[in-house]
This record gives sequence, structure tokens and C-alpha cells, in this order.
Amino acid sequence: MRSIVLSAALTIAVICTASVLLIAEADTNVPVADGATVLIEFTITVPESRMIIPKNVSQFVPGRNQMLPNLERALTGMRKGQEKRVDLSVNEAFGPYDETKKTVMSKHTLPPNVTPGMVLTTDEGVPFVVKSVSGSDVEVDFNHPLAGKHVVIDVKILQVDPPMMMERG
Repeated sequence: MRSIVLSAALTIAVICTASVLLIAEADTNVPVADGATVLIEFTITVPESRMIIPKNVSQFVPGRNQMLPNLERALTGMRKGQEKRVDLSVNEAFGPYDETKKTVMSKHTLPPNVTPGMVLTTDEGVPFVVKSVSGSDVEVDFNHPLAGKHVVIDVKILQVDPPMMMERG
């Protein structure tokens, strides 16, 4: 009788271990999809100016508007370890440059060491670029720094975690 109980317990342990291994293996093959948590490594190139923004790592959740929509669509269905080059036109990336998003602010409302090229944010968290400083005036630009630019983004999927299940209350 004792050997039957021991055998049953051993069988249950083996089945549980195999199930955990299968679940762990399945998780390594999760595709990029709405609700998943995705970790990527990426490099951005602006071909016309030969500007390269070196490798960065970022995490996002598809479907939550945390990423350029066209880039998110291009990554959908990819899996851990896969790589892709995504070529985005001006309209597919950060949109056209808008001259009306440039304005002049008082230097006194900005940090004392403000210099052209600095990226700052308003009290509401809106980023802007300092274009020039002249006396007490500072010209600023609220366009995205890559607005009006064609970009190529090289992406590698580092990790994809499945969507979290919502708890029922």
C-alpha cells in the first residue's frame, strides 16, 4: 500500500513538473498581441541625415497607445528573439513638422542654464526643444524632435509576456 501511495505521489509530482515546464516553454513563444507585455531593443535611423539614435530598450503593452501605431502593427505577431526593420514615412512616424508649434517663452520661466538643443517639459509634462536663446526670450519648439522625418527602426523582441488575466470580483 505504501508503495502505491509513494508511486501515486511521484506520478503527480512528475505530471506537475512537466506541466510547469510546458507552461514555461509555451510562454517563451508568446506572440506580440494586445495586452501582452513586450520588451524590445531598438535603434532609430534617420536616413536623409544619417543620424542614428543608438540602441535603446523599451517596454510597452500593445493596445494601450504607448508606441507609434504603425510600429506596433509591424511588431504584432512577432516572438521573442525575432528581429525586424520597420521603415516609416513621415506620416507613419511622428507626422509632418508644424511651424505653428514654435513659440517664444520668457527665459525667466525656464531653468537658468537653458541652452539651445535642451529638451525640457512644461509643468503639464509636455516636452519641447529649446531652439534659441536671445536676451530674455527663448524660442521653443513643441514638435517631436523627429517630426517631419522619415525613420527606420531596427527592432529585436527581447521578451513577450502573455496578457495578465483580469481577476473577477
